[in-house]
Amino acid sequence: MDSYRLIVDLHSDWHVGSGQEAGAYADALCLKDSAGLPYLPGKSIKGLLKEAFQLATDNQWFSQDLVPLLFGREGRDGVSEQGMLQISSGQLSAQESRYLIDNQATKYLYRVHQFTAIDQETGTAKPSSLRSMEVAVPMQLIAQVSLNTQHPHYCTQIDGQAIHQGFATWLAQAITLITALGGKRHRGLGKVTVSLEEA
Repeated sequence: MDSYRLIVDLHSDWHVGSGQEAGAYADALCLKDSAGLPYLPGKSIKGLLKEAFQLATDNQWFSQDLVPLLFGREGRDGVSEQGMLQISSGQLSAQESRYLIDNQATKYLYRVHQFTAIDQETGTAKPSSLRSMEVAVPMQLIAQVSLNTQHPHYCTQIDGQAIHQGFATWLAQAITLITALGGKRHRGLGKVTVSLEEA
């Protein structure tokens, strides 16, 4: 099996920014698809997975060769080599998406958090430091993860087995290290549990 579903269970409000603002409503808006639904870009998921695999590798769970084979590498000569991992964006299930769109309920997926900077000497808010951020409510997103079967290293041996044979086990181990995602994750946003299912 070379294709899997990543189940991303968000347990707290979360924010992946669009880079846009909305005046008095919020200084930072969530990334949304054309129907107004929040999603987690495949590039962001790849970054989370790479960070988890690298942490696992640094702690000697996996061979040093695994991360560049899965995620690619930039050579010293400036030539890059593409990794074999292919990842879709994380989205709500088709049923949930259809329900929310049909009932014009996408607005209930968002709320605004406000925060300010505190002056350490006075204990009061610093002038002009009030900010507001649109966040998405807790939800479950689903992404597809697969290996490129045409990649030249698809059958490369790592720790005595071909990458495509060990991938599911390695992936299941690495995702346990993903505990938060998105903006302000070190301030309580984006608490997450990631699990794996066969596609």
